[in-house]
This record gives sequence, structure tokens and C-alpha cells, in this order.
Amino acid sequence: MKILDTAPKSAAKTTKNIARSFYAVALGAMAIFSSCQKEGDQTAPALSGADVTTAATNPSTGQTVSFNCDSTYGTVTLDASGVYNVANFFQGIQGTTGNPPHIAHSIYYYSLADNDGGCDGYDLIFSGTANADISVPAGYTLQYTTTAFASITSSTTGTSVSTFGYNRILMAPPTGATTLNTAHPGWYNYDVVNHIVYPIAEWGVEVSLIVTTSTNVKYKVQLQDLYSNGTPNATVQANNFPFFKFRYKRLN
Repeated sequence: MKILDTAPKSAAKTTKNIARSFYAVALGAMAIFSSCQKEGDQTAPALSGADVTTAATNPSTGQTVSFNCDSTYGTVTLDASGVYNVANFFQGIQGTTGNPPHIAHSIYYYSLADNDGGCDGYDLIFSGTANADISVPAGYTLQYTTTAFASITSSTTGTSVSTFGYNRILMAPPTGATTLNTAHPGWYNYDVVNHIVYPIAEWGVEVSLIVTTSTNVKYKVQLQDLYSNGTPNATVQANNFPFFKFRYKRLN
């Protein structure tokens, strides 16, 4: 596996040329990766405003339920340890006749408080290429930690970030365990040759987010996948995204 997360240690001219070439390749790759979203990126359909009250999605322990928020698809399950497990989280239009057969909103919103899409306020923002860059509203703080998800408590501290997206850029599919790239930490590695995302949780690294709201409510969140049912539908340029899988729990 060849990983390009630092410039080769060589003469300055060579380093600049390699960096320039890599930058061009990366831009082209990101354009291809996001091509199936372009129609949805033209205008982001507005979610219901604060003047429209949507009931929170509150599954009982062991129950799996669908979301209530407009244009929001997927399910959330509450497990016995109090962790909410979200599967196939999607915001946009389903069942179109195009390829792929969906139009994703250019930005997704999720409410950890309501266990639903952000119709009545939100705590997570999914934006950027494939909506895979995770951020939080103004007044919040976002940190990452490599502490095991089950061991994260309200006293756990992490490293502050403004956005949490890609971890490493790869030139081929991964062949073994990866590591957290402290120069650009994120929750997935991206193969720019085949245009496939590899969540690092599946490749030997457990990394989670600690979200602290403006009222000091804390949550732990772990992103796990962005493909429908957790599996890309092709080995090259899969298009069944962004359908997020993640889990979270309130800490205080």
C-alpha cells in the first residue's frame, strides 16, 4: 500500500513538482468521487425550519425505527448499553431514474438530541466531498480521540479540530492496518485511483469524536461508513453513497 501523506524527502525542486502533480491528481479524483452528487449540489433543499416541530425519534431499547424529519432516510437503533446506532442515514431524494438513483442534499444535518435529521436544530453537519467532512455548529467544540469508544466518558479529553474528514490519501486499496495521520486526522482513507473510501475503523484504528454543545452537553460519536449497507457497490467508483453509518451516546 502506497500512502501519500508527506512529501518525499528529496531536493526542493523535486518535492515541489511531486506536490504539484499530486495536488492535480487529488483534485481530479475528488471531482470524480463527487460526480454522482452534482445534481444535488446545485441547490440544497431546505430542511423544515424551527417553526415546524418534528417529533423526536425515540426508539426503545432493542428497537429499530425510521426517521421523522423531512427528506431523511435510514434507521436508528438503541442498544442495551444506551448507544444509538444509525444506518443508511441519507438526506435528499430517493428513487430517481438517474445513475445513481438518488439525489443527495449537498449538506446533511443530524440532531443528536432528537435522534433524527436536523429539522428542529442540529448537532452534526455533513458537508464537503461526499458529505464526509464532519463539523459542528458555531458555539460547539469538536474533538477527536483514539480512546476506545466504550471507554469514552464525560471526562475524556481529545484533540480539537474544526472538521473531521479524510485521514490519508492512498494510491491503491489498503492491504493491512493503517494509522491515524496526526498531520491530517480523519475517519477514513481515500483511494484516489479507484475512488473508494475505507473507514479506518475497519482497518485497525478506532477513532471517535467528542461533541460538546453550546450548553455543555457532551456526546461521543463514531463514524463507521458512508456506503449503503456498509458496502460499496463496485470496486471502482462505487456510487451508493452518501449513506452514513455511525453510532453515538450522550455522556452527561
